[in-house]
Amino acid sequence: ATVAAVPAYARRVSALDRVVVTGTPDGGAQRGSPFALEVITGEQLARHQATSLAEALELAVPGMWSWTTAAGTVLARYGSIRGASSFAVSAPKIYLDGVEVATPLLVTQLDPSRVERVEVLRGPQGAALYGADAISGVVQILTRHDGAAPGTPRAQLVSAAGVAATAYAPRDAFVQDHALSFRAGNSARGLGVGLSLGSTGAVVPGAAERRALGDLSVRQTFARTVVTGTARLSLQAAGASTGPVLAAALPVVTTAGAGGVVRALLGDSATGQQLAQYTVGATAAFMPTLRWTHTLIAGVDGYALKGLSGAALAAPVGSASLRGEGEGSADRLSVRYRAVGRYDVAPATLLTVSMGAEQAAASELYAAGGGVVDTRVPDTRAAAAAAAAGPPRPVWSANRGVWAQAALAVGEQWYLSAGARAERTTGATPTPQQALVPMVGVAWVRERAGALLKLRGAYGTGIRPARTPMRGSSWLGVASTAGLAALEPETQRGVEFGGDLLLGEGASLHVTRFQQRADGLIQPVATVSAVAGAGPGAPGRSPRVLSFALQNVGAIDKQGWELQGSARRGALALSGMRTLVDSRVAQTTRGYRGDLRPGDRMLDVPARTLSLAAAWQRGRWALHSGVPRAADWVTYDRAAIAVALERGEGDEGARAMAGGQLRGVWARPPSVTRGRAGATVRLAGALHLQLNGENLLNLQRGLPDDGTVVAGHTLPLGVRTQF
Repeated sequence: ATVAAVPAYARRVSALDRVVVTGTPDGGAQRGSPFALEVITGEQLARHQATSLAEALELAVPGMWSWTTAAGTVLARYGSIRGASSFAVSAPKIYLDGVEVATPLLVTQLDPSRVERVEVLRGPQGAALYGADAISGVVQILTRHDGAAPGTPRAQLVSAAGVAATAYAPRDAFVQDHALSFRAGNSARGLGVGLSLGSTGAVVPGAAERRALGDLSVRQTFARTVVTGTARLSLQAAGASTGPVLAAALPVVTTAGAGGVVRALLGDSATGQQLAQYTVGATAAFMPTLRWTHTLIAGVDGYALKGLSGAALAAPVGSASLRGEGEGSADRLSVRYRAVGRYDVAPATLLTVSMGAEQAAASELYAAGGGVVDTRVPDTRAAAAAAAAGPPRPVWSANRGVWAQAALAVGEQWYLSAGARAERTTGATPTPQQALVPMVGVAWVRERAGALLKLRGAYGTGIRPARTPMRGSSWLGVASTAGLAALEPETQRGVEFGGDLLLGEGASLHVTRFQQRADGLIQPVATVSAVAGAGPGAPGRSPRVLSFALQNVGAIDKQGWELQGSARRGALALSGMRTLVDSRVAQTTRGYRGDLRPGDRMLDVPARTLSLAAAWQRGRWALHSGVPRAADWVTYDRAAIAVALERGEGDEGARAMAGGQLRGVWARPPSVTRGRAGATVRLAGALHLQLNGENLLNLQRGLPDDGTVVAGHTLPLGVRTQF
C-alpha cells in the first residue's frame, strides 16, 4: 500500500504516468523512472491465461527468458537475465507484496484473478534500494487488496481439465486446474481469498505433479494510515523422473547388496520433490502531513524442499542415496522502514528525498550426502558416512542496510535520480562483508500532439554473497558447503540507455541498450577425487569419483539490445519483444579449474529471443495467442556425458568429464519455439467456456538440452463464471 502526494501539475496522459513501487522509494510515476521497467497488469494475465510467473514474464519483459519447467521438478530455471547473472541459480530478486522471498526459484505459481500487477526491473540498478541479491533485477508481485464495489462480482470460479501429450509414457497425461477467488469490502477496507488446485499426470513415467496455492489479503484504511496484510502458501509435489532420453542412450544398471554399487540414470531427483513455500507479511503506510510518508514492512518467507534439484549439474547420473534423500529448508525474516519527503523547491520543480533501513535474518538447514554424483560409490557405505556426520545444524546469516536517495523532477521534463545503499552481511562468510552500491539515473520526457518521447539512462551496481538460500534449493548449496569460505561474492555493475515512444494509447515502442560486467560468478565445477572406504579401485589407491565444487569463474561481459512494441486498434491488441545478447567470459580467476575460457559464451544463455502475442475481443468472443522463441545457445550434451561416465574404464569415465574436459561435450541445440493460444466464449450471463492450448508445436526436448523432457501439447477445456 502506498500513500503519496500528487503534485498539482501532474497529468495522467499515458501508461508512463501510472504509479509503480519498483525502483522508487515509496511509489512514484513510471514517467520519471530512468530504468527499463515493465508492468504486467492482472488484466493482461487473465486475458492470456498466464498461471505461472514464467508465462507472465513472457508476456511483456524483454531480456528475461525462462526455460519451461521440466517434468519431475518444481523449480524454475531462468535461462537469461540480460545474459545470466549467475550459473544455474540465476534469478531476479522477488518480492511478494513487499516481502522478499527466501529463494525466487520456488516462486512459480500465479492466480491471475488475485494479482493486481507484476513489476519487473532488469539489471543491477535496483540494488541501491533492494540490497543484496538484486544484482540481476527485481520482480514485485502485488496482489489485489481492493474490495468489491456494490453490484460487482464478489467471487470467480475457473475449472478446466484436459490432456498433455507425451512421447515418453504409455498414455497422454491428464491435466486439471481449478481456482476459486473471493473479494469483499469497500474502498476503506477489503478482504480477498484465493485457492487454486491442479495436477499433471506422468508426462514421464513416475513424474506426476500436484500443486496447490492459497492466499489471503486484507486492507484497512484510516484517516492517515493504510494497513495491508498478506499470506500465501504454495504446495507442490513431483514424482521422480526416470530419465527416458538418457535411458534410451544407455541401459539403467542397478546392483545392490553389502558394498554393492548403485548405478542409475536419474532425472532432477531420485525420489521426487516435495515443496512447501509460504509468505506472511504486513505493511503500514502513515502520512502525518502531505509532505512526508512513513512506511514499515515486516514479513517472513520460507520453504521446505525434499529432493534437492540436480538439474544444474553437468553430469546426469547419481547415487540414489546421495541425491534422492537431499532436503533443504530456509526461513527469512525481514523488517524494512522508509521515510519519503516531497518538497516544491521551485515552480514546477519537485524534490523527493528518501531514506530507509532494513534488517533481515535467514536460517538455512540442509541434509544431504555431500554432492557426490558418480555411481561408483557403494550405496551402503555412503549412507553410513552421511549418518556418521550427525544431524545437520541450521546456518544463520543476516544483513542490514541503510540507504538514501534523491530525485528531482523539473517541469515534467527532466528527472534526475541518485542514491546509494550501505550494506553489511554476516554469517554468509567467515568474516563480515561490507558493500556500498550506488545508482544514478536521468530521464528526459517530451510531449507533443498526443505523442510522448522519453530518453533515459542509468548506472548501478549490485552484490550477492557466496552463501544464499537460493543456492540451497539445489545441490549447488550442499555439495561444497565447506568451500564457501574461499569464495568471493558475486557482483555486477553497468549502464543502460533507452528510449520510449508512446503514440497516445494506440501504439508504443521501447528500445534499451545495456552493457554490464559481472565479477566472481560462481559455477559448479566437476572435479575428480578419491573416496576413502568406498572399496577397491586401481591397485594401491581408492576409486576416483566425480563430484562438484563451487568456484569463482572471473569476469563476464554482457551487452545487448532489448526491443519491445505494442499496438491496439479496435478489438485487436498486438505486442512483440526481441532481445539480442552477447554474454562472454572476459577473464578467469587464478585457481579456476572449470571448462570456461576467455572469449567463451555463457552456457544456457540464448543469444536471440523473440516473443509475439495477440489478443482480440468482441462481443461474446475473446481470443489470445503467444509465440516465444529462443535461438543460438551453448549447453552440455548430457547423453554424451552419461555414455562417458558409464563406459569409462576405471577412473577414465570420471576424468573425461572433469574440468576442461567438458568442453568436448558442448553442444548447440536447434532453436525452440513454443506456441500457445486460447479462446473464450460467453454462453450466458457470467458463464464462459474456455479452451486453451500450451506447447502447440509439441516440443518436448531441447529446453535447454536434449536430456530435459517437458509436457507436449496440452489442451484443457473449462468454464469460468462470476457471482
